[in-house]
Amino acid sequence: MNDDQLKHIASVFNLMAFAEFGAFGYAAINAHPVAWVKLAVAAAGFINLQWFAVWVLSFLKDKEAKS
Repeated sequence: MNDDQLKHIASVFNLMAFAEFGAFGYAAINAHPVAWVKLAVAAAGFINLQWFAVWVLSFLKDKEAKS
Protein backbone atom coordinates (compact mmCIF):
# COMPACT_ATOMS: atom_id res chain seq x y z
CA MET A 1 0.00 0.00 0.00
CA ASN A 2 1.19 3.50 -0.65
CA ASP A 3 1.25 6.35 1.86
CA ASP A 4 -1.99 7.93 0.66
CA GLN A 5 -3.90 4.67 1.03
CA LEU A 6 -2.61 4.21 4.58
CA LYS A 7 -3.58 7.78 5.47
CA HIS A 8 -7.05 7.22 4.02
CA ILE A 9 -7.58 4.03 6.02
CA ALA A 10 -6.45 5.80 9.19
CA SER A 11 -8.79 8.72 8.53
CA VAL A 12 -11.71 6.33 7.97
CA PHE A 13 -11.10 4.69 11.33
CA ASN A 14 -10.79 8.12 12.95
CA LEU A 15 -14.16 9.10 11.49
CA MET A 16 -15.68 5.79 12.58
CA ALA A 17 -14.44 6.35 16.12
CA PHE A 18 -16.09 9.76 16.40
CA ALA A 19 -19.32 8.54 14.79
CA GLU A 20 -19.52 5.53 17.10
CA PHE A 21 -18.87 7.57 20.21
CA GLY A 22 -21.22 10.30 19.06
CA ALA A 23 -24.10 7.92 18.45
CA PHE A 24 -23.75 5.54 21.37
CA GLY A 25 -22.28 8.04 23.82
CA TYR A 26 -25.04 10.54 23.17
CA ALA A 27 -27.70 7.87 23.63
CA ALA A 28 -26.08 6.77 26.89
CA ILE A 29 -25.85 10.31 28.27
CA ASN A 30 -29.45 11.14 27.38
CA ALA A 31 -30.85 8.04 29.10
CA HIS A 32 -32.52 8.63 32.46
CA PRO A 33 -30.68 7.53 34.56
CA VAL A 34 -27.43 7.82 32.63
CA ALA A 35 -26.38 4.46 31.17
CA TRP A 36 -22.83 4.40 32.51
CA VAL A 37 -22.01 0.93 31.21
CA LYS A 38 -23.13 1.84 27.69
CA LEU A 39 -21.10 5.06 27.93
CA ALA A 40 -18.02 3.14 29.09
CA VAL A 41 -18.38 0.64 26.23
CA ALA A 42 -18.72 3.52 23.75
CA ALA A 43 -15.59 5.15 25.19
CA ALA A 44 -13.69 1.86 24.97
CA GLY A 45 -14.76 1.47 21.34
CA PHE A 46 -13.62 5.02 20.61
CA ILE A 47 -10.22 4.38 22.17
CA ASN A 48 -9.80 1.10 20.29
CA LEU A 49 -10.68 2.63 16.93
CA GLN A 50 -8.35 5.57 17.53
CA TRP A 51 -5.58 3.17 18.54
CA PHE A 52 -6.11 1.23 15.31
CA ALA A 53 -5.88 4.46 13.28
CA VAL A 54 -2.58 5.34 14.95
CA TRP A 55 -1.34 1.78 14.40
CA VAL A 56 -2.09 2.07 10.67
CA LEU A 57 -0.20 5.37 10.56
CA SER A 58 2.79 3.74 12.26
CA PHE A 59 3.45 1.90 9.00
CA LEU A 60 4.25 5.27 7.41
CA LYS A 61 6.92 5.93 10.01
CA ASP A 62 8.33 2.42 9.61
CA LYS A 63 8.64 2.90 5.84
CA GLU A 64 10.48 6.22 6.32
CA ALA A 65 12.86 4.73 8.89
CA LYS A 66 13.82 1.89 6.54
CA SER A 67 14.57 4.27 3.65
